[in-house]
Amino acid sequence: MTEKLQGLLEKIRDEGLKKADDEKHLIISDAEKNAAEIIKKAKAEAEIIRKKAKDDAASLEQRARTAVSQASRDIILKLKSELQKRLENVIRDSTDEAMTPAFMGQLIKEMAVKFSSGNQAEPTLEVLVASKDREQLVKLLTGSLVKSFRNEPQVFPEDDIGGGLKVGFKGKDVFFDFTDDAVTDLICAFVGSRLAEILKTGK
Repeated sequence: MTEKLQGLLEKIRDEGLKKADDEKHLIISDAEKNAAEIIKKAKAEAEIIRKKAKDDAASLEQRARTAVSQASRDIILKLKSELQKRLENVIRDSTDEAMTPAFMGQLIKEMAVKFSSGNQAEPTLEVLVASKDREQLVKLLTGSLVKSFRNEPQVFPEDDIGGGLKVGFKGKDVFFDFTDDAVTDLICAFVGSRLAEILKTGK
């Protein structure tokens, strides 16, 4: 009886130990699988984070490059605009200083001579000048220069003219604009294109 009981106890013990051992291996196996899955998931998430960080860095660099490029263009445009304004002011002041009544009188004389060359009848010149210059110009044209004309030029004041003059020939479809604005625009059109080229090429 004792031997049978002993044998039963040993059997129960062996079965219990085997079951416990099986459960231990099962737990370890599950734990290893879970650990591997966690590691795999962590690596995948790390790769996503790394890729996003790389993309963000590239995007930030591109935005920075674009911003610098735009800022450079803005600076050049502002510089060009400022230089253009200063250039126009300098040319306008110089033109206004150069277009004295004496110079304008000589210019009118030369135009009359050139235009009447080869013509039987010299047309009458019509001159528009700034109000401030009319009186002195009229004195010049009716004084020492009057002998240069068969028909005395007609001089009219024009409020819209700041300096210089406009010359037309009565009865002829010929008109010349020598106002300070026109001369300034003409010079700036040439110098402005050259200035733009300098800003672009540095030469």
